[in-house]
Amino acid sequence: MKVTPQLLRRLVLPIGATGLIAFAVLTLSPPDKAGAAPPAQPATAPDDQNSVVAALGLIEPSSEVIAVGSELSGVVREVYVKPGEQVVAGAPLFRLDGRALGASLEAQLAAAQQARANSAASASRVPSLQANAANAAAGIAQAEAGVTTARGALTQAEGRLANAQAAADVARLALADTQARLGLFATISDPRAVSTDERDRAKFAMERAKASHDQARGAVVEAEGGLTSARGGLGDAQARLAAAKAASASAKASITEGQQAALAAQAGAAQAAAQAKVVSTDLDRLIVRAPIAGQVLRLNIRVGEFASAGTLADPLVAMGAVTPMHVRVQIDEEDAARIASGAPAQASLRGDASKRIPLTFVRFEPQAMPKKNLNGGAERVDTRVVEVIYSFNPAGRQAFVGQQMDVFVTARPIARAVTAPKSGDAK
Repeated sequence: MKVTPQLLRRLVLPIGATGLIAFAVLTLSPPDKAGAAPPAQPATAPDDQNSVVAALGLIEPSSEVIAVGSELSGVVREVYVKPGEQVVAGAPLFRLDGRALGASLEAQLAAAQQARANSAASASRVPSLQANAANAAAGIAQAEAGVTTARGALTQAEGRLANAQAAADVARLALADTQARLGLFATISDPRAVSTDERDRAKFAMERAKASHDQARGAVVEAEGGLTSARGGLGDAQARLAAAKAASASAKASITEGQQAALAAQAGAAQAAAQAKVVSTDLDRLIVRAPIAGQVLRLNIRVGEFASAGTLADPLVAMGAVTPMHVRVQIDEEDAARIASGAPAQASLRGDASKRIPLTFVRFEPQAMPKKNLNGGAERVDTRVVEVIYSFNPAGRQAFVGQQMDVFVTARPIARAVTAPKSGDAK
């Protein structure tokens, strides 16, 4: 066949497309790795695979990973630990800036000291107030005694006045009698009928009766003055008694006020001390301490950074007890029934399948969970697993928290279903 330009133009497109397809096949086809050896010998199950459940385990601290947070927010001033360091319970991990709280604590301590001084001063005034009240009570007793004495003096004055009035009445009657007798002598017309001597005796008797009457009237006036004085003394005594009672009531009121002031001062001192304690507690909370004895696994905070309180996506400090270590093994829910409590197990670290580490059973987790770590292959993503916790001693082994392990758990053999023979096979 003669090759013409028209024929060449028709063949260019099919030939080019064939070349491109061949190039794509050669480029996208994976190289032959049949002869490539793995970087490390993968873990293999024991010979009796029918009595073993293979699973994936994750190393964790025996305390689980503790995300240490801060109760307060602030700028970090000091970091006391490093990753991998072993700490005891209560050891300081880092400290936040506490200058503001320190100044507040000094102010609260000063206020508490002043409140205690006020309380002591108020308490010291109470005994003097009680002494004043005792003196006022003694004044009442003395005033009552004065009132009793004044009342006795008044009674005596009244008796003296009554006696003086009685004596005055007698003297008045005697004067009237003598005057009447002398008047009889004056009515006699004949002077010779009555002797001069008898007239003189009557006149002198009248004068004596008049003097006695005047004296009796003076005694009455004196007795009335004594009665008035006694009444004034009783009034004064009663006034002193009223004043003493008022002073006693005022002293008692002062005691009550002093005691209330002392109680208020004590309450103020207690409140100031409590406020100082609150600030001191907040100041101590600025130092974040290790909740348990363990190892610092991760440190996500540095000096000068701001530490937020509360739950964080990345904890400020992650720590846990790593002696012994635990392995959280995920057992497929279909194989969980074959594993008994306390079943022994062995594990190997990824990349070191030649060394088997004996594991000790710790517990089953009571809640089944969706499987998160997949082994690859045809494993279902909706598989649910039962987690089994094992422990091992990490001494002499380079095991890290969060590292995966291939775990082989001793289990009951798989029960195979027995099928009935076919009729043709029976013959």
